[in-house]
Amino acid sequence: MQKEPDRRAADDIYDLCARADHEELGLRDRHRVAKLRRISEATCTLFAEHGYDGTTLREIARRADVALGTVALYADDKRDLIVMLFNQLIPQHMDVAAATFDADASLADNMVAYFSPFYVAYANDITLYRIILGQIFNRTTSVHARENARIRVRIIGHLTAIVDHARSRGEISDRVDPDLQARLFFATYFGAVRLWLALESPTPAGGIADLRAMFDLLVAGLAAAPAPHRQPADA
Repeated sequence: MQKEPDRRAADDIYDLCARADHEELGLRDRHRVAKLRRISEATCTLFAEHGYDGTTLREIARRADVALGTVALYADDKRDLIVMLFNQLIPQHMDVAAATFDADASLADNMVAYFSPFYVAYANDITLYRIILGQIFNRTTSVHARENARIRVRIIGHLTAIVDHARSRGEISDRVDPDLQARLFFATYFGAVRLWLALESPTPAGGIADLRAMFDLLVAGLAAAPAPHRQPADA
């Protein structure tokens, strides 16, 4: 019987990577972080060179100078590696996005400002982000999937704060749940950015302008939105 890989190698890897930025880790933990970073760099490079379908875990292991079994300790499969890359790359863009908030700006302006850094970052590495955003959905319980869920919660939290500010100024109706409103903006962005990435030569300016038009429509609808009708749970 084939032995299942010991997942403890990845269980606290995000905590270790965060700590590595501001404290001295023990030798074993430094090696774990170094292996993860080599695997991440190899995955990015090979995806850029050969695409998602043309890259194998064996090639990733060889490029990262680790055993194939070591890759399996850090990710379940190639799609799990995609989630891992997303988790490593997106938080830096989130920090930039969160800093764009302007208390005097409109809801649409603040939402567009929040998502603009993502478009710019994606355009700078279009091949990689086409793969990442095309494969990001991964219904697993891996450590990367759990971290990915936490990142989504953080993004929705940022958007909810923007929505709450607009509601407090009377810009949109307060009869709709702010979390639902925030998720509506996120869903619109995520659909729009994937369509933008599918273009032959996407530009940040074009994608952001398209997103702005969509957000203007959303804000107009939310300005006087009635309370949503909810079906009974057993309907």
